[in-house]
Amino acid sequence: MNFTHIRKNIVFYLLLLAFGLLFFYRLDYSTLASWDEAWYGSIARNILKTGSWFLLTFNGKPYFDHPPLGFWLMAISYKLFGINEFSTRLPSAFLGLVSVFLIFTIAYEMTKKKVVGLAASLILGTCVWYVIRVRSGNLDAIFVFFYLLTVFFAMRSAKNFRWFPLTALAFAGLVLSKTIIGISAIVLIGILNLRQLVRVKNIPYLLAGGILFAAAVLPWYYINNKIYSDFYYQHFIVIGTREKKLSSFFHLVKVPQTLFYLHMGVRKWYYIWIAATSYLLLTFRFIKKQVFFLLSWTFIVLYPFLTSEKTELWHLIPVYVPLSLLIAVGLYDGIERGMTFVKGFIAVPLRISSSTKIVFLAIVIYISLIQSSRFRHEVFAASKYVSDEPDIAKKAAHYPGILFLDDDFLPVAVFYSGRDIRQVAYEPEDKKSLVKLFQSDEKNIVVITRYWAVKHLDEAHIGYKVLDGNKSFSIISRP
Repeated sequence: MNFTHIRKNIVFYLLLLAFGLLFFYRLDYSTLASWDEAWYGSIARNILKTGSWFLLTFNGKPYFDHPPLGFWLMAISYKLFGINEFSTRLPSAFLGLVSVFLIFTIAYEMTKKKVVGLAASLILGTCVWYVIRVRSGNLDAIFVFFYLLTVFFAMRSAKNFRWFPLTALAFAGLVLSKTIIGISAIVLIGILNLRQLVRVKNIPYLLAGGILFAAAVLPWYYINNKIYSDFYYQHFIVIGTREKKLSSFFHLVKVPQTLFYLHMGVRKWYYIWIAATSYLLLTFRFIKKQVFFLLSWTFIVLYPFLTSEKTELWHLIPVYVPLSLLIAVGLYDGIERGMTFVKGFIAVPLRISSSTKIVFLAIVIYISLIQSSRFRHEVFAASKYVSDEPDIAKKAAHYPGILFLDDDFLPVAVFYSGRDIRQVAYEPEDKKSLVKLFQSDEKNIVVITRYWAVKHLDEAHIGYKVLDGNKSFSIISRP
């Protein structure tokens, strides 16, 4: 065994162990949730069912709210490990773990200090909503991974432009991960590669990058835009911009709410971020290239959410990345300057570099431990369980007929029943309630409804048969 190799990479192994446990421990203990998890899982399963990797579907209808990369990764996970909770969440958990190492590498590239990279990893990895989304079958962790990968390769191409094709390919992965929000990374690519982009000798690499990007991104957009007439409006306007007008991007709305959401997502790191950012601004550290880059990154990612009335807590997860880097860079620089100041007033010999690392790491590790110990109950299920919604959906799968849902957990019902389902609330007016549905001429109906809702049929003197049930729901049909 090469102990020298282990010693040199001890930080890597410690991060792997700590965040491997945090992201994978009891990953499959809870059933998938509505909306996004079960929704996205159903879409990924349909890829394997239909064999169509470009035309996504959910519940018998086309789906093109988001690009396909996240669903492709889930479908591959299903192919390898079967269709279950673990394989649904595996792409997010795995790429979330890789992102911890990517942010370490980016921080090290910026500062040439491993201790700053370690801090950035600890900060991002203990932001509570980052952990929650990494441990779920959503697109956020996948999006963050490709954002970090894009920045990582952009930093490499800034030094050697031969890396630019990989930058473009990573950027394509980012664009294919989640609507159009990833396009903001093109500004960061430009900032980092400005000198390289204007050099004539780099044109071949620029063209190669453009070709790779187009080859990766355009097929899905072209096929869906050609087939679905409402693709552009739904994908870019409704989902991509939340139907915002251009002028609305110049008006800050609900800033306190957005910052409150950011605070709730990162918890204890929020005020340290404010302090570190303020320090870097007030001491004119923003003149330094890497600090200016991090401030620019924070601005281009955070600003659109400050102008939107539809911002949700989990939307802000991409902000956690520059936030983590700013805290690590600002806190280290501040402690180092503080140590230098203290040294001038004490007679005891003081090694600035060693003392800074010790104090800096002690603070970051302490907050990380406190943070993770307090949110562990939010992310780890106490025991493995199946809630009533997926339980009744699994039972309903065994009954032939047209399956209706008289409730609002459609994605869970679709995923766990493995069938297309009609939702009573969205039926035509003559079938838009349990009573009306049973009075209609609809044949071969099987309905999932709340167990107490059948009393409406009793009150209307309508006959029915209870096929199955649990504590919350019943499966009923005509007698």
